This record gives sequence, C-alpha cells and structure tokens, in this order.
Amino acid sequence: MPTIGRHMPLESHPLQALKTAKAIGCDAIQIFVSSPRTWAPPADNPKEVARLAEGLRAEGLAPIVIHAPYLVNLASGAEEIRQKSRRLLRWTLERGIAIGASEVVIHIGSHGGAGHEVGAARLVEGVREVLADLPPGPRLLLENDVGAGNTIGSRFDALAEVLAELDEAYGKRLGICLDTAHLWGAGYDIGSAATAQTTLDLIDQTVGLRRVTVVHLNDTATTLGKHLDRHARLGEGIIGTEGLQVLLRDERLAQTAIILETPIKKREDDTHDWDHDRTQVQRARELAGMIQPGVSLT
Repeated sequence: MPTIGRHMPLESHPLQALKTAKAIGCDAIQIFVSSPRTWAPPADNPKEVARLAEGLRAEGLAPIVIHAPYLVNLASGAEEIRQKSRRLLRWTLERGIAIGASEVVIHIGSHGGAGHEVGAARLVEGVREVLADLPPGPRLLLENDVGAGNTIGSRFDALAEVLAELDEAYGKRLGICLDTAHLWGAGYDIGSAATAQTTLDLIDQTVGLRRVTVVHLNDTATTLGKHLDRHARLGEGIIGTEGLQVLLRDERLAQTAIILETPIKKREDDTHDWDHDRTQVQRARELAGMIQPGVSLT
C-alpha cells in the first residue's frame, strides 16, 4: 500500500508542523530543509538538526522526502549556476542523511537554449560530481516537468536516457518523482481511466514504474498540454478523479509515497486551514483505494 503525506511548510515552528502533519492524517511528509528560493543554506546548527530528526521519528512520519530548492539547475549554461547548484544539492543530500530522509527531489532544470542533448549532458555530469564521494543516503529523484521554455524533464524517453547514462555507477541511488499536474501540463492526458493507463504504460516502458518512489498528487486548472505549472487542490481542478484513481491504484506504484503539494487553504485571518487540508488527505486516501468515500480519518 502507498503512504500518504503532504508538503509541510516548516516556517519558524518545524516541530509544530510535524505534529500538524500527523494530526491531519499524514503518514509521510515532504519538507524543504533550506529556503527554496535562495542559494545560501542555513548556518549549521547541530542541535536544531537533531531536534528535527527526533521530531520526525517521534511523530512516526515516513518516508521523509526533501524537496531541493527551486534554484538548483544542473543543466544550466552558466558555470557559476552549475557550481552553486552542485554545492546546494550536495548540502541538501547531506542534510537528508542527517535527518533520516529517504528521498531528495529535484527539478531537472533548463538547458538555457543550448538544446536538450547539451543540457542532459550537463545534468549527468552534475549528478556524477554530486554523488561521486557522497556516502549512501537519500535516493535522488528527478521530477518530471511541464515542458515550459528550455526545461528538459517533461518527456519520459528523455528522462530514461539520463538515467541510462548514470545507471552503471549510481542506478540504485536514483529514481523518479511523478507529478500529476506536471504530467497534465506536459500533455499527458490522465483524465480518464483509459488515458491514465496509457500514460502509466508509457512511463513503465521508458523509465520504469519501479523507479517511481514518490508521486506528487496535484490537480490543476490549466489546459492540457499548455506547459503551465499550476497546482490546484483535489476536486478543484480539471483532471478529475477517474484517471487519478487508476494511477494511484496501479500495483506497480503500490510502494510509493503519495505527497500532496496542493495549495493550503487560508482562513479569513490568513492562517492555514488545516481542517480543510485534513479533507484533502482523506480524498487522497480515497483515490488510492485505502478507505471508502465518506469514511472519516478521525
């Protein structure tokens, strides 16, 4: 059976965020361990790291997935950006080791106009450099992209080529994160049972569904194939439930962590409406066939 979780904003109260995740029905969790939009990781604070690791264990949240900062772009045409990306990704993986994370997810990035082959070669080189002397730890997951601009991660045959270049040395340390909103944005129709099945079979024939260990479960309001990354809460977009049910109930994805990255609803006082988010976690369990519709988590 898959595990269900969501991306949790740690903000200034990380231990409370972990308790909230458990309270709304999460088994798994995804977090940032540094700002997603800055290059500089936080100053080393071993006590804070130990407290976070202990909090995750105490709440029984597993698997623990880290999302790398959005700035990471191993395929960039700028050497400075590639160097910064390698340093930040390595730091993120090391932090994953420290807190007991099982996966680190990265957006593959953009080739900047140099073309897919050049960008893919830079990506492969960057992954090799990051993993070369890093102790075993979290699996590095390449996330599928919507295919906007010069991004290189929207087609699964292209992802398969990247993995093939790295498999001999690092195959066991690499995998795929599958984002449902990104699938839709890239033009993969997962709205019906038949089209979702076709998409799953295509993924299995290219990268292999066995390598998908995390699914980012999101609806979207953007038109199919428009290459826009717009996440929506479950039931508030246009993908619908029929295809998502087929995807989440496929036996080949039975051991995945299903992570909601849906927008968190806000109350009138601008605080997070976690009661509403509890219903999103429940809906995810329903889609995955883990509970019957209408069965409360509490």
